[in-house]
Amino acid sequence: MKNNLRMLGLALGMLPMSLHAGTGQDVKKDYQQEQNARSADRIPAGTIIPVSLNSTLRSGKSGSGAAITATVMQDVPLGAGETLRRGSKVTGHVIEGAAPGNGPAESKISFQFDQVHLGNLTILVTTNLRAVASKKAVVAATPELIEEGPDSQVQIGGDQISYGNGGPVMVGSQVVGKYTSQGVLAYGGQDLGTPCRGTIDDSDHPQAFWLFSINACGSYGFDGLTVSHSGRTAPLGEVTLSSNGQMLRIDKGSAMLLLVGGSGPEQAQAYTASSREAGQ
Repeated sequence: MKNNLRMLGLALGMLPMSLHAGTGQDVKKDYQQEQNARSADRIPAGTIIPVSLNSTLRSGKSGSGAAITATVMQDVPLGAGETLRRGSKVTGHVIEGAAPGNGPAESKISFQFDQVHLGNLTILVTTNLRAVASKKAVVAATPELIEEGPDSQVQIGGDQISYGNGGPVMVGSQVVGKYTSQGVLAYGGQDLGTPCRGTIDDSDHPQAFWLFSINACGSYGFDGLTVSHSGRTAPLGEVTLSSNGQMLRIDKGSAMLLLVGGSGPEQAQAYTASSREAGQ
């Protein structure tokens, strides 16, 4: 009898500790959810994010659901004093891949980037693809230091840039931005009539274009690669690259200019809904 009472006393004594531990976990979970919700508006719609792929995408080998990761190549101003730092990660996954000989006449790969890692927060986003450049095109646009003075270089997409501290970025005779130690800062509202016109909202803060022209649109440095679907329309956020008659390969180190359509949990729901509608 005494042993039973002793065991009952121990159990009752441990109960508050168990309740406290559970409450602590719930509070931590609620705090994290609140922080994620608060962070949802930290990446405004219309934000440009220049990234470099961390692995190679192949139309015949990158299977559905395979994770893809890219690295942010320049500090991205977000407004209100916020910055998405260079070296941050953007993640997503492959949706579908197909190669000639397995049915279709063309090879293609569909994927989406839907998470941005801002510090210790993971923010859900919907992104579309403004431009994609091969590793070779990236190398060609990378500036070289020369003894005679600032180097002049052509960006991916055609803008002329004069490197050096605050060197101007030119489209014809028009100054559209400036060079920094990490890449180009320019006002994205200055759209000069490319097929991607209207995809960048005018804003009161500069955008990070890294090595890309402000009017870069489509594919650069690839043989026969086409952006079949940029993700601007349904299915939102789903990007499809295609190529006729050959295996599609986007090497590690290739670059992409992503455009954020929106951020927060509702963006993931919108993407899911649009994808289902497209599949019907």
